[in-house]
Amino acid sequence: MATMLSNRVGLAALRDTLNIFNRNFTHHKKPNFTKDLRMALENYTELHLRPIKIQQCDFGTEPFSRVSLEYKEYTIPADERRCASHRPACNTKNGNVLLEVKFSKVFEDGFKSLKDYVYNNGRMDSGGLGHACALSSLLVFLTELHKHEQILQDGFRRYSKVVNPEIYIATLLTNHLLSCLVFGSQYRISDDYRDQPPFCPCKDTTCDRHIVYGQTSIGHGDVWYGRPDVLLFPKQKENVYMVPLWYINTQDEENEEMEDIHSLEMKRHSKFEKYASQVLSQAIIFAFYQSNLLEERRIEPLSTLVPSLVITPDQYYIIMYDYKRDILLSNEHQVSSLWVDNGLNLSAILDIWMVLNYKDFTPHLKSSVAQGLDGSSNFHGILKSRNIFDETKRIRMLRYTPSKTYEDEENMIVQDAYTYFE
Repeated sequence: MATMLSNRVGLAALRDTLNIFNRNFTHHKKPNFTKDLRMALENYTELHLRPIKIQQCDFGTEPFSRVSLEYKEYTIPADERRCASHRPACNTKNGNVLLEVKFSKVFEDGFKSLKDYVYNNGRMDSGGLGHACALSSLLVFLTELHKHEQILQDGFRRYSKVVNPEIYIATLLTNHLLSCLVFGSQYRISDDYRDQPPFCPCKDTTCDRHIVYGQTSIGHGDVWYGRPDVLLFPKQKENVYMVPLWYINTQDEENEEMEDIHSLEMKRHSKFEKYASQVLSQAIIFAFYQSNLLEERRIEPLSTLVPSLVITPDQYYIIMYDYKRDILLSNEHQVSSLWVDNGLNLSAILDIWMVLNYKDFTPHLKSSVAQGLDGSSNFHGILKSRNIFDETKRIRMLRYTPSKTYEDEENMIVQDAYTYFE
């Protein structure tokens, strides 16, 4: 009863804060964040997630950066009846269908919460405390949007040519974009960076943010292990819902070999295929880690679909793994820009905001789609064939370090999974 009362009081207080936030502006001067939010919704560029099938991989002895993993986009034999119903003119030659899922369908709760706020005259009357906390972070960020844009652009130019630019790019993106989009701005940057500036290096006189470093290593020696560059998590009592991020440095044109290096040190010439083994393996391991952590705390997950982020100064990728149904999704095929017309891409901000707050905006697949894609990743099958599936239950936060192939898409159908599985 006390917890319920506390939640109600907290929600009421936060709703009052949001309403006061709106009333501080006159009717003659509409708040920029409301305009930006409405514009973001009405001009949203859809992100498409495609299922991935792992064909072959090695386990043990190798960290994420050395994982050998062959994969392809998952396809299924065409159902002529379904194709005729949804795409009468589509080419079914070769009998293959390439499926994709809209991000807005996966994060339907998040988009509904935004629309409720925007089209309810700036008031929030539903969605619970979590939605209100996440929304407050987004609104505050949008009020300072242009400031953060300038800081990021100036910082990228300033540090692109230093000896070790990775930590500076990472701290700029963390402090002036990512942590701003989670309630409480909580994060942890990997403490294995070679340089560790104690304060944000943005040079803005109003910013004196202290940088938080710490342990981020996860995994199991018999499967895969390594460390995300950053962990972000909303302020909460349990501290069990986190989002891992990996930064890719795209500002250095030098041609270097990809050995056991920090993920941020991969160069511009590297396409997704070049670092996919690393980021896909990390995303999978983190999803199992999240599952184990929830089980330890006796928390029932609302969804088994766990997101991860890959981000560069220019672009971003979203990877999602359902550790129960063995479904791996990614937007690797789609160019997803962080910037549009010299400003931050509002669609990108919404995507990243919902991923970082997935604890509250529960991602899910429609039941028919989840059933249709069940086991599509093939990762469970590979683990079981090596008799190491049970080792996933022992994936933990580590205190020590243990020791693409695509099918031709020319004659392939691309079909919305939500309509295909109807």
